[in-house]
Amino acid sequence: MDMREDIMGTVSYGKAALQKLAPTAENFRLYQAEWLGNKPSEWTVMKVTGAEFREATTGKNKGQLSVMVKDSKRTAFVTREEIKAFDD
Repeated sequence: MDMREDIMGTVSYGKAALQKLAPTAENFRLYQAEWLGNKPSEWTVMKVTGAEFREATTGKNKGQLSVMVKDSKRTAFVTREEIKAFDD
């Protein structure tokens, strides 16, 4: 998958997470988000994970931003209130 388009960084939970993770590298992308808790009434905090990616140099994804840079993984925990602050 090509990670050039920062899809998760444009939604409210992504914006809140990126603010907490700042500063980030140019090719840092969020790629996973999950509510913490077993049922919707407990979903007050979201765990958002991202990493820096680089272009593949060989293989079927050559030229695509698809290889995670080692040791660049970072996680932010954002509350429902922090997410709402970024709702348009």
